[in-house]
Amino acid sequence: MRASFLTKSADTFAAGLDVRIKLLLCISGSIVTIALSSPVSLGFLVVASGVLALGAARPLTIGKVYLFATLMLTFALGFSALISLAVPGLIRWNAFSLSVPFLRMLISVNLLLVLALSTPVQMLFRRLQSWRLPVWVQVPLSVAVRFVPSFMNDCAQIRDAVRLRPGKGLRRFWRGMAVPLVFRMLYSADDLAMAAELKGIGSAVRGDVSNGEGVGRRDIVVLALAALVICAAVAMQYYGPQFATQRM
Repeated sequence: MRASFLTKSADTFAAGLDVRIKLLLCISGSIVTIALSSPVSLGFLVVASGVLALGAARPLTIGKVYLFATLMLTFALGFSALISLAVPGLIRWNAFSLSVPFLRMLISVNLLLVLALSTPVQMLFRRLQSWRLPVWVQVPLSVAVRFVPSFMNDCAQIRDAVRLRPGKGLRRFWRGMAVPLVFRMLYSADDLAMAAELKGIGSAVRGDVSNGEGVGRRDIVVLALAALVICAAVAMQYYGPQFATQRM
């Protein structure tokens, strides 16, 4: 099977963290981003989570993610400004408030990269099994995490193929990049779901999840720093600069 469910993480800082710590960081980060709404506090969390993501991915990969998010933010701000000029009573244009959803997205993406690019998925799958979680939680989460590096690999292959094909402009991008990427995403999702089912679901013998080293000094330090960062972000939310919320 092309997309094996057994993957090996690189020798990075994040790879040395326990799976439970990385899952806890993702869960706590998602909750905090929902609770906070200040661009200052969310921006602080983006920087902190970005530093952690650099311990799991190359700077070039993180830069591509930030470039994509910046393009999305630029388009959103531009169209919002046009709407506010055309229909002033419909929307009050506020760049700070419109940036909040994109900051939340960057925090989630950073934490997801830490989990996806530094964790063998079989280890994650067995950890979820050890927690006696339902099957409908184990399979989607494992497949979603494994999909990230698979999608990045598909993008690199399609990019190399586009460079070899003749043609220019939008037609080359559509036929050479967009359409193949959609089909590769669908194929990879189906392939990964099948691999998850064959590797773990319905197996009579559950994998031994006690082979890892467990929570170590690095995990405790990261967890303590994460708690301090969250406390600092909450303090910035209530005591930092206040911005008007977006009214639609």
